[in-house]
This record gives sequence, C-alpha cells and structure tokens, in this order.
Amino acid sequence: MTETRKLSSLKHLAKRYARANRITQHQALDLVAGKLGFANWIKLVSACKNEWMPDSDQMASIEAFVAHALPAADFRTGHPEILTRRFAYLEQAEHGTIGDHAYRLQVIFHDVVVAGDGWSIKVPENLGAAPIVETSTENDGRCPVFDPEFLQEALSLARERAIQVRGEISTNWPRRSTKPDLDGVVRHPLWGSDSDVWFCLHCNGKITGAQIAQSLWHCPACGASPLDIFDTAFWCEEGGESLRPMKTNGAVDRAEADFCVVDDKPRLDLNEEKIILLIRSALLEDATNISEKLGALRAEINVDDENDVCIALEEDLWPQDKEPIKALIVAAQLGLEVEFESMWSTIPFAWPGLGEGTASTSEYTQMMLDAYAQHGASPDTET
Repeated sequence: MTETRKLSSLKHLAKRYARANRITQHQALDLVAGKLGFANWIKLVSACKNEWMPDSDQMASIEAFVAHALPAADFRTGHPEILTRRFAYLEQAEHGTIGDHAYRLQVIFHDVVVAGDGWSIKVPENLGAAPIVETSTENDGRCPVFDPEFLQEALSLARERAIQVRGEISTNWPRRSTKPDLDGVVRHPLWGSDSDVWFCLHCNGKITGAQIAQSLWHCPACGASPLDIFDTAFWCEEGGESLRPMKTNGAVDRAEADFCVVDDKPRLDLNEEKIILLIRSALLEDATNISEKLGALRAEINVDDENDVCIALEEDLWPQDKEPIKALIVAAQLGLEVEFESMWSTIPFAWPGLGEGTASTSEYTQMMLDAYAQHGASPDTET
C-alpha cells in the first residue's frame, strides 16, 4: 500500500468510526491519531510530511479499533451493499462457552440475544431499554444466569455486539440523522424530513433533535421505534403545540437487567385455522381417488364460536353417500360436533368423473388433457 493510500485509508476509517459512534469527523481523526501515538490528527499529518507512515501492524490495529463499532465482516469484504451485509450478518450465530455453559449469540432484527440451555439474555436495539433475562426454571441454583459473575459476562458479550449493531445502523443512516446541526436540526433516517422538534405517536412525547439523535430514534420516554417518530403531531388537532417537551437528555444503556420466568412448555391452541387444517387433512385421508381429493381440497370448512364444524362438500367431486370416516374420527378426538352439507360451484376441470377411476394425479392429468384434445380444445396455461 502506497503512503498516499495509507493516509487516505486512515481518513476513511476515521470517517466510518465517526458515523458509527455518532461523533464529529475531527474527533474521530484525533482518536485515530491518538491510537498511533500522536497528540492529534494535525501532528500525524505533519509526521507524514516528514516521511513517517504507519506500518502494516499499525494499520491493522486501527482497523481493529474501528471494527469495534462495526461488524467484522464489513472490513473483510469491503462491500458497500449494506442490506446484503446486514442480512448475512443476521443469519450468523456465534457459539462459545462461559465456564462450563455453552451459549449461542445472534442478532435478530437488531436485538442481540445470548442464549443457552434454559436461559436467554436480550439486549434490545433501543439504547434506553433494559436487558431482558428469561429463564424457564425457577431459581433452583441450576440456571447459570442467577450467578452474578456469569450474568455479567453474558451481558458483556451481548452489549459488545449491541455496540457493533448500533454502529452499523448509524453508518447506514444519513450523517444528519445522528449528528444535529448547530440549530439542533436532524434528519429522520426513514422519512428524510428535517426538524429540530419531533413527536412520538405512542406517548405524545415532544422530543428535541439532539434527544432523538442520541437515542438512535427511539422515543426516550416509551421506547417507540423510528417508525413512530414524526416531525409533526398530525394526530393532534393543534399539531402538538400543547404537548410538553421531554426532560430527559437522551437514552442510555440500562445497567440492571429485567428478569422473567417463562413457561416454555408447548401448548395446544386449537384455533379455527388449526382445526380446519386437521379436518382437511383427514378428508384427504378419506379420499380414495382424484375426484375425492379435489373435493377435499375444495371443501368449505367453517368453525363456529363453540368450535363446532360445518363441512360443505362439492357434490360433483364427493359422493353424497360416502361418509368421511377419518374426518369424523378427528372431530371426535377434538371434541367437535360435525355437520355435513352438499354444495355446487364451478369445478376446476370439465368431466369430474374422470378422476373417479384413478388415485394418481399424473394419470388423471393425462386423462384430462386427452379429453380436452378429443374435443378440439386445449387447456389455457397462465404464465
């Protein structure tokens, strides 16, 4: 790498660090210079003019320093396609151990989750939200998150990754979204509008540009996401003029975690969708030929408020004298009353009786095509 390119790379890395950490460019340049042993960036540039240049180890140390607030993959690839990098990053999970306890660390929609056997810790994207510790067991001494040392180490892992995630977010957003101008005006990272005053749709909060930039566009009061932050309170008749300004200076990471015990045992919620799925599956078991299979697929199955079932079967596809035994058995297992009806509607293919002679879909398809051809027509295929 030439001397000019090395200096340019240092400036580029400083710029990325400034955006990721929401500081000014000159602050980032001075930080980079400090890491290389200079009092400030001006001193570093002066040294460069006198033929000093960072060696490969020093360049690597600056890359590692800047990478602290950015995904490591960003420096390995150097690709500008932010969305591609983000989704690839979300799909990756890290695995390791804390003491004798294995964990996996993963980013899920910008929330960082560290989880192990019977426990999980989530550090939300929102800087002002407390970490959430969930365990499926009571405090019986076995779950490691009840050990203060283990908890702090796991929290440190999650918070370290949260710094990277928030740095990635800041880097992807416009610079003006995280750095107010002299008048306190900031730009919404999603809507693109500029203002020095913002409003929260959830809590009617009135927020300054500096406050909302510091909290990464989450409401400092209720934690609402950037999707609920607007430059006008359009839901208020007076446009939010009477709303009181927030007193908070911005959101910061909460030190204490919130504990909750969750019951992770599987529960059977027999809602309408699941009942219909089971009944239709049973109807398909009752079907012995293609006509009946089509009838099972096209059957209208309705579940009332008391979870009783009405099944309407197409009379051209399902024999009126055939009782769907499997469907009745499933309904009895679920404690449901069943009522059957016949219906008539436009069937998908001509000659429904063709399907009564075969249980093979491919054989039925060929029979149908041949029948259409014999009558001088061919089926239209939509593309």
